[in-house]
Amino acid sequence: MRLTPSNLQEYRERGFLFFPGLLAPAEMAVITRALEGIVQHKRPEIVTEKDGTTLRSVFNMQAYDEAFSRLVRHPKILGPISDLLGEPAYVFQMVLNFKAEFAGDEWPWHQDYPTYHSDDGMPTPRVVNTLIFVEEVNEFNAPLMLIPGSHTLEFPLPEVNTTRTSYPARWLPVEDVGPVARERGIVAPKGPAGSVIFAHTNIIHGSGRNHSPWRRALISLTINALSNATQTSHRPPHIVPSDRTPLDPLGEDCLLALA
Repeated sequence: MRLTPSNLQEYRERGFLFFPGLLAPAEMAVITRALEGIVQHKRPEIVTEKDGTTLRSVFNMQAYDEAFSRLVRHPKILGPISDLLGEPAYVFQMVLNFKAEFAGDEWPWHQDYPTYHSDDGMPTPRVVNTLIFVEEVNEFNAPLMLIPGSHTLEFPLPEVNTTRTSYPARWLPVEDVGPVARERGIVAPKGPAGSVIFAHTNIIHGSGRNHSPWRRALISLTINALSNATQTSHRPPHIVPSDRTPLDPLGEDCLLALA
């Protein structure tokens, strides 16, 4: 899959593109099966909610699982990213964020790039956040929210907050988010498993608590331009890997071969 000139213009203006059902149900079934195997084991890459048992995140599955290693090389993923970055790229980070039914906690409003720049030494925001729906996202199970056009905005660097959620992060103050959201609006893409959002790393985004009986699982695959490689990250290697191997696309059937 390759992007059209109108896609590229939309990305420049809005800071994201959304393609419902980009990956087929059979392909996502391979990913779901692999994920079920991963979460059966205790690993440092697995983060729980504050209760210590409910799954919140799993990091960098591409480093130790074949299905996820193929997913990051899928041509439907790498094609658009190649069009957006225009040069070889590598996986900066992959994280699968869960919203457990009735228990998934919030991800407060934030931008990713300030953390990548300050904590990981990323020179510029030449990076694409690829958000892959592992399960259906609907209006009830805490969909990811984005503020269109907010990728052009800069704010003072927030302090790392260690108390609001179980995972420490640099959340934006609501006094910064409020005026932008009122001016530019909020969107919450919804669709079946296999839907994909390609988002600028500086777009303001977040999600609320999941009060529904439906779990929501979403992969955030961050792919960085090779010329923009980070220098020295202050975060542990199971969170930010040091592997900068350029990604080469596999065949269209790369996931189906594991079915």
